[in-house]
Amino acid sequence: MPPSPGKTTNKHHARTEETQQKILKAAEATFSEHGFEKAQLEQVAARAGYTRGAIYAHYASKEDLFLALVEHRVFTKFAAIRQTLEAEADVGKRPAMFRHWIAAQSSDQAWGTLTLEFKLYALRRPESREKLQRMYDLLFKSSGKDFIELLFGDHLDKATRAAIERRLAVMGAILSAVILESHFRPKLLPKPRLKELLDELYEALIHA
Repeated sequence: MPPSPGKTTNKHHARTEETQQKILKAAEATFSEHGFEKAQLEQVAARAGYTRGAIYAHYASKEDLFLALVEHRVFTKFAAIRQTLEAEADVGKRPAMFRHWIAAQSSDQAWGTLTLEFKLYALRRPESREKLQRMYDLLFKSSGKDFIELLFGDHLDKATRAAIERRLAVMGAILSAVILESHFRPKLLPKPRLKELLDELYEALIHA
């Protein structure tokens, strides 16, 4: 008996997802090693065990692949912290949990530097900038409850909420800047101290 259309579709979807995961894994290693500008799709393809044409079957360009990788990384990380926060019944404990999570991101230095490199690339390319902005907009509204409400509760007035959202955006920029500066001033900003520093900066910046 031939397979049903539903089973065939499911198998095709599973193969597509597996291929995309392999490409994204290879892309992360390649971009981290060479940087966004110098990385080539041929390098990603070779690392993943596919042809360049196979990459184009899933992603329109190197930029499209990088954005997919950013989205995958960011949403995976946020999904994990959202689950952790949602599991904590005491809303009052959630801001400190998120503060420690933000500080812990300093350990992922290669990714922090690479993300900053792409932001600078997108700054002068309106279409790329808009794609990145849309991704960050979706980030705070994904997985059900609004992230600000999840973090601080639903008691905030409109002005306080807007202020917190702005400060969280600034905190993300501070994270990138601290990671970048640590490469140039390693004695002043040694890697083991970055987490402590970011924890202090978050505490000073975010109030609710």
